[in-house]
Amino acid sequence: MKKINKKDWRFCSQRQRMSPFPNYMSMEAMCRQAKKYIGLNVPHILMLMQDRIFSIFIPAVEFEQIADKMVERIAKDSKLCRRLVAIQHKNGKKLVEFAKKSFHADVSKFTNRQLVSAYETYEKLYKEVYAGYGHVWIVEDALNKKLLEIVQKRIIDFAAASDTLNQLTLQPEAMVARIEREHLYAMAAKIIRNKLKSKAVEKLIKQHERRFFWLTRDYDDPILDYDKIAASLKEALKNNPKKVYRGMVAERLEIHKKQKELRRQLRLTKGEAALVDSMLDLAYLKELRKRYVSESLYYFDKVLMEIGSRTYLSLKQVRFLSTKDVKDGLLRKQDLTSRANDRIKLGAWLADGKQTKIMTGKEAKNYHDALIGFNKNTSVFTGMPVSPGIARGPVRIIYDPHEISKVKKGEIIVTIQVVPSMAPAVLRSAGLICDGGHGITTHPAIIAREAGVPCIIQTQFARHVLKDGDLVEVDGYKGIARKVKK
Repeated sequence: MKKINKKDWRFCSQRQRMSPFPNYMSMEAMCRQAKKYIGLNVPHILMLMQDRIFSIFIPAVEFEQIADKMVERIAKDSKLCRRLVAIQHKNGKKLVEFAKKSFHADVSKFTNRQLVSAYETYEKLYKEVYAGYGHVWIVEDALNKKLLEIVQKRIIDFAAASDTLNQLTLQPEAMVARIEREHLYAMAAKIIRNKLKSKAVEKLIKQHERRFFWLTRDYDDPILDYDKIAASLKEALKNNPKKVYRGMVAERLEIHKKQKELRRQLRLTKGEAALVDSMLDLAYLKELRKRYVSESLYYFDKVLMEIGSRTYLSLKQVRFLSTKDVKDGLLRKQDLTSRANDRIKLGAWLADGKQTKIMTGKEAKNYHDALIGFNKNTSVFTGMPVSPGIARGPVRIIYDPHEISKVKKGEIIVTIQVVPSMAPAVLRSAGLICDGGHGITTHPAIIAREAGVPCIIQTQFARHVLKDGDLVEVDGYKGIARKVKK
């Protein structure tokens, strides 16, 4: 079996509560369709899946080449990222429209061929969405380094330059958890101001649900439903919502005001300012993609469940199938049980420009052992800095949104990845360490920067070594976390 050298591969991201569907489609889109929108395809992408945790790798040389070429393209074409946002709106709406149509259809009356067709159509539309987005998490770190170099021409001190860049590239429109809270408090203030009765309140909650239900969905997490919104609204009504809402609006406007002032103080050239705008567009593009994908996945679950019913598989097992597998099960009546279960146990998905090789057993273990190993005695964790600052505090390890109540003020959160629904915990924390994440526009970065706490990502195995109560120091400038003796 071919020897795999960890140094040859660039670790890109790690996530929990995941499945190959639709992520293998994301990989294929980046390897095959991205050139249509960005001018570049990624030659190879590797996804390792162990139960519901995935890790993404790209050959290191290929990663650096793609990142550098993307920075060059963005520098030469100042409107590229803005066009990608427009493309995302267009393709995202098509994807959601199709998924919603499937949701409202009686899929139990579909023939097996119609179910396969629905799956293939979703795949085609999804890949168009991801093809115009996927390079974000490859280019963002390189673009951020370019911007830091620009700022350091004016501000030599590294920490001060990092703080300035952080303020310069904050994107309030990408802080979806904050946006939802702002609308919630606006609703609460309206209810008090107009003395609304129960039926009117119910109507407002339903409107809020339609607008933000996707926020917590994140692949296969639960949606933000009526009952959750009603509970949050009940708390908001106790906290002088008018004052809170006005404060949030003022904070958002202050961010924009501060950014304009910083641009003036730094005397950015037209080209430099365009690069800053491109970074802001990339951050917005990321949340736009999340919205359309999350909405579509919620609606399309109905089709996946029908596929599972006819192939005698659970929804979780169906999510570990490829398009070929779906055809094998529905059209060729093949038993897919062991195929799905082997991949849940441990699988490796290697995509290129022509095919996706799916490996299990010893072949998958070969990749896993070579690329995801760690020393349990490690006391220093190196990652990517995505939110500046230095903080020290006790560790609190969490994995899922339902665990956020465990986080106490001043603790350092250690996790794989955070999503918008975990924002309240980050706001209480002193800092954030994520084994996953993929760059400056990733959810941990956006949420930590909003909270004003240091954050490092891509530590890969901190959650396996640290334990609750351990004292750690997080350096959001250097991207290092250290276990400190008490």
